[in-house]
Amino acid sequence: MRYKQGMADRILLIDSTGLIFRAYWTIKPLSAPDGTPVHAVFGMLRIMMKVFKDRPATASAMIFDAGMDTFRREMYADYKANRPPPPDDLRPQFGLSIEACRCTGAPVFAEKGFEADDIIATLRDRAVERGMAVTIITGDRDILQLLAPNVEVLIMKGAGEFDPYTPERFLEEYGFPVDRFVDYKALMGDTSDNIPGLPGVGPKTAQKLIQTYGKLEHIYANLEFVKPDKLRGLLKENQEKVFMYRELCTLHHTVPVEYDFSSRVMPNFGSEELAAKLSGMGFTRIGEDAKKLGDLQAASS
Repeated sequence: MRYKQGMADRILLIDSTGLIFRAYWTIKPLSAPDGTPVHAVFGMLRIMMKVFKDRPATASAMIFDAGMDTFRREMYADYKANRPPPPDDLRPQFGLSIEACRCTGAPVFAEKGFEADDIIATLRDRAVERGMAVTIITGDRDILQLLAPNVEVLIMKGAGEFDPYTPERFLEEYGFPVDRFVDYKALMGDTSDNIPGLPGVGPKTAQKLIQTYGKLEHIYANLEFVKPDKLRGLLKENQEKVFMYRELCTLHHTVPVEYDFSSRVMPNFGSEELAAKLSGMGFTRIGEDAKKLGDLQAASS
């Protein structure tokens, strides 16, 4: 579906894998007529339909992870090693979710060797270069490093509920500019990604170091002034590791994906292809809602 002329030029970038996980843990189990579990697909589509109904945009992309083996695992073998494999009833729902998104006709991305966040970072940069505003939908706070003027991040709180972040909101909450976020993460670590950080350093100590000295380079340039002595010793002893942790936390901005900014295709939730896919999964009510949304989109285009 083409965008409406005159609408503010904005792209919606959706961390669709994050939506799937959120839906899986919040929606009660559902099965298709053939017995295939589909509740994560159902929940993902529900959230996505609400996003596109409530957030006017002229372009969009739905982005998925393409597996756990990424360049970060090559850098650090223990990266995300603490995460268990997806539950058996979730695994088939990834493919079904991608198929459902493709049925809308909107751009869908997944690239082996990279995370969805890296693709989002790449598309965000290209959109900003073209003067577009950017809205990112995700459940992962790592994406906050992409905040910038005219770039907002909506962190999922629940099914269809979001916590909005701007650079100003970030500064107010963290006490330092967003360009220091990856340095902060490197120091305090990230348990969800199995990044240990500096031993014994938590959010408050990391925040104080960043507020006082700035980025890692400036912290190490002023190492002689860091107190107490134990903290200075830990920084000195773990310097190489801390810089590696920052690299692990930093999103990759040059993923080899192509996006046709000239076409500006938005998802068509009223497409016959999506209707057939939803019917095959046994979705009746959501199929009706998708058609209504599709009719609304057609009327406004």
